[in-house]
Amino acid sequence: MYRRTAAALAVLLGALAVPVASTAQARTAPPPISAPPMGWNSRVLACNVSEAAIKNAADTLAGNGLAAAGYRHVIIDGCWLARQRDQQDGLVADPARFPSGIKALADYVHGKGLKLGLSHSAGTTACSGGGPGAYRHEAADGAQIASWGVDYLKYDWCSIPTADFPGQNVQQIAQTLYPPMRDALGDPVAFAMNNEDGSTVPWLWGRQVATTWRTNVVTSPLADSYGSMVTAWENNMLRGEYAGPGSWNDPDLLQAGRGGMSAREYQTQFSLWAVMASPLIAQADVAKLNGDIIGNAKVIAVDQDPLGVQGHYTSTDGWYHVIDKPLRNGDHAVVLFNESNRYATITATAGRLRLPASPEYRVEDLWTGAVSLTKGDIGAAVPPHGVVMYRISAGGRADAPPAVTFEVDPSSFLGNNRPTILEPGRANRIITRVVNTGGTDKINKAAVSLTPPDGWKAKAVTPATSKNLAAGDVFETTWEVTPPADGQLTTYQIGGRVTWKGGPEITSGADVLAGRAPASGTTYLSDLPWTVMTNHLGSVERDRSNGDGGAADGRPLTVEGTVYAKGLGGHAPADVEFYVGGRCSTVEFLGGVDDEVDEPTIKHGSVEFQVWTDGELAARSGVVTGDQPAKKVTASVKGATYIRLVATNGVDNAYWDHADFADAKITCD
Repeated sequence: MYRRTAAALAVLLGALAVPVASTAQARTAPPPISAPPMGWNSRVLACNVSEAAIKNAADTLAGNGLAAAGYRHVIIDGCWLARQRDQQDGLVADPARFPSGIKALADYVHGKGLKLGLSHSAGTTACSGGGPGAYRHEAADGAQIASWGVDYLKYDWCSIPTADFPGQNVQQIAQTLYPPMRDALGDPVAFAMNNEDGSTVPWLWGRQVATTWRTNVVTSPLADSYGSMVTAWENNMLRGEYAGPGSWNDPDLLQAGRGGMSAREYQTQFSLWAVMASPLIAQADVAKLNGDIIGNAKVIAVDQDPLGVQGHYTSTDGWYHVIDKPLRNGDHAVVLFNESNRYATITATAGRLRLPASPEYRVEDLWTGAVSLTKGDIGAAVPPHGVVMYRISAGGRADAPPAVTFEVDPSSFLGNNRPTILEPGRANRIITRVVNTGGTDKINKAAVSLTPPDGWKAKAVTPATSKNLAAGDVFETTWEVTPPADGQLTTYQIGGRVTWKGGPEITSGADVLAGRAPASGTTYLSDLPWTVMTNHLGSVERDRSNGDGGAADGRPLTVEGTVYAKGLGGHAPADVEFYVGGRCSTVEFLGGVDDEVDEPTIKHGSVEFQVWTDGELAARSGVVTGDQPAKKVTASVKGATYIRLVATNGVDNAYWDHADFADAKITCD
């Protein structure tokens, strides 16, 4: 898990939530919207949005197949309002950005077979671009927006005059302000509550009012990064009990096409959002939207399934998750999600998934299209930050092969989050593993092959073709893999495939690192590549102090006037890991707070220095303050595969904690 703030936050918010009598309770059923909304949002344009840009978005969606796939809402997210209301106190579109007005734009969008969405604020002013909010104008604004032909309203939480509600908490204020707009719009308009301020706890009461409500209380708005996406997903999963047909949790926009994540990570977000029955609303430049990811019709069908329920955990264990979503026809959509940095095999069973009793189950991979059969066991080697997504049906097909799990370099223990390191110029051993998971038929002579990176060698040292594999049988092959002698410390992909008589080709892989242990003798750690580095401010610097956070902007390492030519400069909390291959004996350095944080009459900073070996604390300095000389730290690292140099905050805040690992050395055999 990368962040686990969500669970604690849910407990806190649940304790703070105070159910109140309000107009929200007047509704007992959600408005009649049949499926989570799909479309495109103009957020990335900010106030560069315009009538021309919205028409272009509509034209593009209609022409590239995404509208046909379901992406029919075109949503203007801010900056559409004029600064002032008109003489009748009505809303006016910004004449420079939207010269034809909203009704004419709605007509244009409708003419493309699409729907128009707007944003508005429950407060006194709009969230962006200026313009009035709906406060004390809810009925009139809602009726006017509906009269323009708007099909979707994102109702924001900005400039709320809380002083007008003495004695009421934020949840109570929200429950007062949101229902009047919902009622004024009328049920045909999708109503998206964008009040993810955690104190409003919209999931507790939104189902009485809204089509969707935001749940990403920590990362608002959602950033285009894997860590932010995972946090939003975790938050949303915690609210699953509150969603249902007609009203859904909204973990925020799809990021595919923006460039901050890999294609695999975008595919992961799309799959997770679909299995949660979340709105599928993209925000990237419409010209960059990747239909290969967000246009997958079978994944979209899971999201839009008429049963309308959010998927739930069947199992969740650290970085490995199984999420199950029942579908109206009795099928189940199942996502195996590997949150970690290494390929991992994730399994489930028909019993754990609560599938209907059946002698066989049909398992369709919704990303590859492969179909297999199982008696009840399900498993896959899932890539790091990746998913495998299945649709499972009771009652198999006789012409489909048994489900097979194929692993390349499987981890030797659960929870391993690091790729295997293979030393350049040496034969390193890894294994492949084939399992007849489905068990509906024998696997006849499974043949395994590896595809190493260019310039690498891979040779099987045990048989690479099996005998017949019955249900549950396991076939392992040991391989010698040799990276070139000049291999660099970076990530490489080893591909693998298995074929058998009468069966399909199944592929898998492993991410590995090529890394060399330090040479014999004593070496400065600043001259070695690190495998992992984290630092409070910018990057750890080699042979310099941390500086001001920019690249290579440090100064000579200096502690209490003593200058050191070699070492590492960081800002606590800092953590630097090195691969040492079990062939080193001792690490030593002088730990101190760099003089660059001092003022003429004040010494700043306090840091504790530590050495860790394969997850075990090997040495610590105790707290070293800015008015002390550097302290000698020596640690035995004999037998360790990895060592870490760690600097933690001392006795005050971390603002001044520029930590120098001066003269840091490692001695190896």
